[in-house]
Amino acid sequence: MFWLFASQAWGAEPPLVRAEQQFDALEFDAAATSFLEALEGPGTRVERLRAWRGLAMARAFMGQRQEAQAAFESLLVLEPSAQVKDSLGPKVQVPFLAARAAMEGQRPTLTVTRLADGRVVAVLEQPRKVATEVMVAVRLPGAAGFSAAVGPPSGPVAVKAPAARAVEAYALARDAGGFVLFEQGSPRAPLRLEATEHLPPAVASARDAATSPAAEPSLEEAPRRAFWPYVVGGVGLAAAGVVLGVVLTRPESLALPAADRTERLP
Repeated sequence: MFWLFASQAWGAEPPLVRAEQQFDALEFDAAATSFLEALEGPGTRVERLRAWRGLAMARAFMGQRQEAQAAFESLLVLEPSAQVKDSLGPKVQVPFLAARAAMEGQRPTLTVTRLADGRVVAVLEQPRKVATEVMVAVRLPGAAGFSAAVGPPSGPVAVKAPAARAVEAYALARDAGGFVLFEQGSPRAPLRLEATEHLPPAVASARDAATSPAAEPSLEEAPRRAFWPYVVGGVGLAAAGVVLGVVLTRPESLALPAADRTERLP
């Protein structure tokens, strides 16, 4: 976690600023040391490009052609369209042109794939080593957090995942200062990788039902009725019975006349 706190330790003069001041003062040896220090600390993409360019030029002016070419190659990995002025002379032009020829058609690639056993694997191919760390992170869709693994390039760096489930993943490659140089997906927009093992439909449904939240009761469910007997053709049926296509109605109450207790015949 050095890069999280290094900027505070440097105070008002970060290594990149110091390096450029030393370079302008023609102190190329000291400048090269400061440029290297800047590459090992926090920074933006623009600052990374300035540091690699400055390091290459400082070494070129010191006559260190191979070291200058290596630094120019790192610059071109990050910025393939980088150029240097012709006015800087052959000390700079020669190692730069050699670096451009060496990097022609070569680009870094960070790939994320899924193996048959369900593992998610990240591999980084880089023509010149600029990234020093590869990380891959995986989660099941809807999960709150990711499980991650970190390793050196080019990898592979892998995280286990159930082969019968689709997963979400992202990968990134960082340099020595923790700056993210390359990435595939992100925590907010992860890649979706489908399952590599397909379960029978019945098993998949049972699994999904077991892992899904319990269904909430429907708000439109009809209220429960009281248990009343109904009459069809003189036979009593329970209200909870199966509807057979007839409308069951509650029998009307019988209204009988009051009994005649006079015992007189008409």
